[in-house]
Amino acid sequence: MGKETFKYVANYCEENIWQLCRHPVLAETDKRVVIVSNQAGNCSFWQQQSMPDSGPVCWDYHVVLLAFVSGEWCVYDFDSKLEFPVGLASYLECTFRPTQTTAANAPFFKVFPGDEFTRTLSSDRSHMKNAVGNWIFQPPAWDAIESDQFPGLHLNEIRDFSPKSPHRVLSLDELKAAFVQA
Repeated sequence: MGKETFKYVANYCEENIWQLCRHPVLAETDKRVVIVSNQAGNCSFWQQQSMPDSGPVCWDYHVVLLAFVSGEWCVYDFDSKLEFPVGLASYLECTFRPTQTTAANAPFFKVFPGDEFTRTLSSDRSHMKNAVGNWIFQPPAWDAIESDQFPGLHLNEIRDFSPKSPHRVLSLDELKAAFVQA
């Protein structure tokens, strides 16, 4: 199935992935939601649709879905130029280029079970408004994601990659070791 099968609004990656996790076609699939960022909130990604040439785009954070499909972990990234889905090893190799990345813009990862993410995520979309309260990017037509679970996963909390974050942060090598089959 192509990307057009699923709900998508540019610049709302966490909501797109939340919607994808809940889609019936992936109901029986083992899923993990991956938040990608770093302490500086400036992470380089190659092969992104928002960059027309071959250079990287820098995101403050990005959210993708890992799903176990046909014996391997695959990535669903709505904003990537790569296949949808694509094998995790290929995605990591094409998207994060260690030889072209500095320590300041290297990726780090937080991984959450898909069912936990869909059940507990809350986002009031405040991070998408400017200082006077206007939208930086037009929001999705669907309602903002709210959870009555406590403790929940609040978007601002899961975007925090500082040492005080209560969630485990993985390096690129640690993510590979955990999810890429040898």
